[in-house]
Amino acid sequence: MPRLRADLSAQRLAELAEAGLQVFCRQGFERSQVADVAREMGVAVGTVYLYVEGKEALFDLVVRHASEPDAAWMADLEVPVKTPEPGSTLGYLKACFDAVSWPVLEAAMDAESVEDPVAELEGVLREQYGLIHRHRRGLLLLMRSALDFPGLAQIFVLGLRNKLLDSLCLYLERRIVGGVMAPVPNLRARSAVAIQAITWANLQRPQDPGLSDLTDEEIETATLGLVVRGLIPSQA
Repeated sequence: MPRLRADLSAQRLAELAEAGLQVFCRQGFERSQVADVAREMGVAVGTVYLYVEGKEALFDLVVRHASEPDAAWMADLEVPVKTPEPGSTLGYLKACFDAVSWPVLEAAMDAESVEDPVAELEGVLREQYGLIHRHRRGLLLLMRSALDFPGLAQIFVLGLRNKLLDSLCLYLERRIVGGVMAPVPNLRARSAVAIQAITWANLQRPQDPGLSDLTDEEIETATLGLVVRGLIPSQA
């Protein structure tokens, strides 16, 4: 059977990737089946296999879709999309994580002095909040699948999260040593809780029907206020 270029059906492929994202975000990689995605998309299972060879190919497509929401790149694919080579999906994610940068945090780390440490810290944390908010669907996808997609937990948790945690701790340590922030007990634990609070506000909180009356802006303001006071309580 001749292979078709995906540009003949790029819109359909994008719809499949979006349906897959919804399913994998709810159920994770292990519990999700191609039939679940077909049902989400409203098509027969056989239709899905016209576009991807199997669940691994679908998951790889969804991962890339979550990081590149503009579906134009799908027009260059051939369908059915092949099952990726071993390690290909993880390699793609690692490259994405390695490319992550935090300009506000990096500028704060390079600054020798600061007039308002509270405002500076709030800016650093607001940058983290914004980054997680922009990529919340992709991050939720990875969290749901971290324990059952081989190797994902190590790259996601030990890679991206620890990269952020180490950078945040180093920044705070420099401010404490410089005398502009008061020392706090167990700085790494507090920093980890701060990151988790920001993560919860963006990933888990929107799925809680009991908090649906709160706006994104209200949650962001409340979260950042609590986190800043937790890291520099004597000055916030």
